[in-house]
Parts: sequence; C-alpha cells; structure tokens
Amino acid sequence: MKTELGIHLGMSARTARRNMGLTQAVVAERLGVAREVYARLERGHMLPSLHTLKGLCTVLRVPPHELLALDASIETPPGRKRPPPTPRVESTALVDLRKTLRGLSRSDLRLLNALAATLPASPPRRHAAPEPDIKNSLKSA
Repeated sequence: MKTELGIHLGMSARTARRNMGLTQAVVAERLGVAREVYARLERGHMLPSLHTLKGLCTVLRVPPHELLALDASIETPPGRKRPPPTPRVESTALVDLRKTLRGLSRSDLRLLNALAATLPASPPRRHAAPEPDIKNSLKSA
C-alpha cells in the first residue's frame, strides 16, 4: 500500500533517523515494533497507527506536521528547499479566532479539532450579484 503520504512519511523518518545516526533496529526497539515493521514504514509500504506515529515523532524528534506533510505539498521530498511562503493578509475575524484559540485548554482544543474533523469541506463561497435597483429603474422608464 504505497501512497504519497506513506512515501513522504517514510522518507522523512529515514532522513531524521540518519541525521540522528540511528539504525532501523534502534528506532524499532524504541518504538516497540519489529525492525521489519519499521523498515516497511520507512519504505512507504504502511502507515503507522496514531500511537506509533506519536512515538515516532518523540524518538526522531520530528513534529508530526513534518512527517505528515501538513506544512507543504506532499510532493516535496524531504531535504529539498521549499519555496518561501507567500505573505498572507489575514482577516480580522481570523486574528480574533486565533486569539480565542490560544486561550483554550489542550483538552478543549482536542475536542474542537475532533469536531472540526467531522465537518464536511464546504465549497468556496461565491459572492452574490448585486441586486438591481428597482426604484431607480422605474423612475427612468
């Protein structure tokens, strides 16, 4: 089961492991999995469970967003330079939302994240066409 995500996760794990100077056997032992299982993960043949992913992030000292390619396109191989991010102009509502989220506890944030994950992705909003000015069109007729 090779997927883009699996391949990226495996390549990221391999790069982090090599940078730390660890062998597959050492990482597998620290994770509590067989070396063969860890090797399959590095080759992109399987995705880890959440428990294993958490352990992998801890052992390799890599944040989960890097392993899961949440901060960039999955196609970007690890170790390659990514183009600099384009500056974003944030709306006032988004800034207010961030301030509110920073004030929440971890358990509240987890609950909010779980709730958001269940929501369907909404289609992009379309701006409504301006309504015709009926009063002015009647006066000119």
